[in-house]
Amino acid sequence: MPRLIADRVPWGVGLMLVAALVGCTADKSPVLPVTSVVLAVPKHPVCLSTGLEPGTLLVACSEARTVLVLQPAPARVLYTVTLPFPPADVLADAPNRMAYVLHAQNDSLSQLSGSPLKLEKSLGLGTASLAGAALRPGYNEVWLCDGVSAVQVLTAGRLQLKRTLPLGRYPQHLAFSLDGHTAWVTLKGENALAAVDAESGKELARVPVGIYPRDVVMAGTTACVSNFGSHDISLVDTVKYVERARVPVRRQPNALALQGKTLWVACEDSYRLVAIQVTQAQVIGSIKTGFYPGDLEAQPTGSLAVCDPQHDQVVIFTPQVPGS
Repeated sequence: MPRLIADRVPWGVGLMLVAALVGCTADKSPVLPVTSVVLAVPKHPVCLSTGLEPGTLLVACSEARTVLVLQPAPARVLYTVTLPFPPADVLADAPNRMAYVLHAQNDSLSQLSGSPLKLEKSLGLGTASLAGAALRPGYNEVWLCDGVSAVQVLTAGRLQLKRTLPLGRYPQHLAFSLDGHTAWVTLKGENALAAVDAESGKELARVPVGIYPRDVVMAGTTACVSNFGSHDISLVDTVKYVERARVPVRRQPNALALQGKTLWVACEDSYRLVAIQVTQAQVIGSIKTGFYPGDLEAQPTGSLAVCDPQHDQVVIFTPQVPGS
């Protein structure tokens, strides 16, 4: 999932957001005890994915044009894959022993395969604003937000474009229901979350959320959305197609990761990772990172891997979460 720190709210909409910016107050939740391990990586790590092997991670480094295969514990880089263009997102397709790398600046998608992974092929996609990508569970498909007005659906493995689904202004990221039947897509230009029937491609519903929605992850029948412009998290009931709660967090929430019943939120301009109990729609604590947190990935061990693009490192945090 890509979360580029340089992507900030445009100055031209500043007046619209004054109330949100001024009204954004620090939450009263406790700072959680945490241990951390720092691993130096090549320049500008921007995104993470669970690796093909258990207990591994894929780390995409944009300026270095590489994908690293990383072992979090003990933290070390296993090997590196060189890419033709800077990466913006990386996806692991473990059942098919493949990985996909999105190149936003070069409007293309690369496919990696083999053991160890090697670059197999790349496909140009004809749009210069590619955003997030996801694999459709149970189906041989890669879905891509074009960042302008549509979602592109490709056949995994062959990298063939199957169809293009027009949606709305500036689709950013998407997530699927567990059965792969419904795609949930954030529309930054509409301040909405769209539900799409993945088989027919028809839009089922459009749910209003906060300002400039970015990432989305599924927590059972709840879609969790980070609203970058209004500094909050929307919790959307995917059965009733309504926003059931809005949870204020610290400034500029972006990347999300689910760990059990806890939603972790990377709040870029606050140097924090914020923990939300999804069922209760309540902030339960936070971690001080000491840097702008980029993408993050939750680990089965209870740790969190976080990109630090400013300092060219990945930090593994192991927090003590209440009730976990």
